[in-house]
Amino acid sequence: AIFAQAVCSFRCGSGPMHGWSSPLFKTCVCDIDNRDEEVDRKLARQYPQPLGIPQELHDPCAVSKGRGFVTYSSAPDQPLLGVPIREESLWHLSTQDRFEQVSFSLYVNGFAFSTPGGAEASVSLSPFSLVRNCRFQSGECAKLKSFKVSLLEPDPCCYFAVRNTCEREAEEERSEWVLGLSHTILLITDSLLPTFPVTCDPLPGVPQTARRLMAGYLIHKDDGNSISVLFCELHAHTGSSARLVLYENELCESLVMDILITESSVCCDVVGINCSCFIVDCHHFASQTPSERKLWLRALSNVKVKIQSQAPEPTEEELQHYRSSIRENIAALQATLEPRIVNHPLLTRCARKTLRPVGKGDVDLPRAISADDLMATDKPQVS
Repeated sequence: AIFAQAVCSFRCGSGPMHGWSSPLFKTCVCDIDNRDEEVDRKLARQYPQPLGIPQELHDPCAVSKGRGFVTYSSAPDQPLLGVPIREESLWHLSTQDRFEQVSFSLYVNGFAFSTPGGAEASVSLSPFSLVRNCRFQSGECAKLKSFKVSLLEPDPCCYFAVRNTCEREAEEERSEWVLGLSHTILLITDSLLPTFPVTCDPLPGVPQTARRLMAGYLIHKDDGNSISVLFCELHAHTGSSARLVLYENELCESLVMDILITESSVCCDVVGINCSCFIVDCHHFASQTPSERKLWLRALSNVKVKIQSQAPEPTEEELQHYRSSIRENIAALQATLEPRIVNHPLLTRCARKTLRPVGKGDVDLPRAISADDLMATDKPQVS
């Protein structure tokens, strides 16, 4: 079958078990392997194209973009697509200090595995899934080269490991698996984003973009089970704050929300191999590539430095200078992009949510507006 009808269910004995709360998944019990930090950095610089993409996912026809924004389900129970990219045996952590051998299959949008006892699991990944090398301090687990997969920290993790009498070969085999999983996550991310380059130039005749420093499409984590593709625009600071404005699309006509950037705002990356996720206060974003994430975080950091040093509001000449510097970085970024492999979304679309803008300081997560809210207002408000 072209499309594998696998879902995230666990069959063990008398009945099904569902979700990451299953005993097949654990709260984090390992240490990050500090010896592998350099390995992580080396892996993060690699971006080979995954193989085994189903031909049905290649869509040469460009899809016309309508008004509004698109929301996708990030739930882990979506069908796995196509045939497995790779099938081999791995070791799975079944108790605190016991790995058991499982049959593991990597797909273009997730993975599946089965245990000798008959338990089966399949998990669809999302742009906010993470994969990391890890190690255990003692016991039999410490002898294996292990790694963990999680939907989003600090969610429960799923631990796997490779076993080989040759340590070098074990390291190489583990690197192949974590690269394969991380590339699957990046492929999912890439499949959801429009083909639209990052830009720093304001739109002619659209005054609300006049103070633009950087703009582009990002994936926003709406809640535990949904994500939205939004056009995000970072503005230069005014006084003691700046704004990260989220629009429905690149036309910048319909505002979804804006996020206040102050000297105390938290802007940081999410640690993972080939991870493209970052956080701005309570908001989680995913960019197309790790390199683009670095550019967003650098721009956010520079804005925060201006605010912290109480720098005066930049003049138009200074804005042009800032944009010139960002434009050079965008050009370098575009030169490294690989051709798009999949032009069809690898996640299922779900009902679009109207996000409630968060209050000053962004201390609350956005939520879907209720029916009562919709009766009270037709347009999203701005904090």
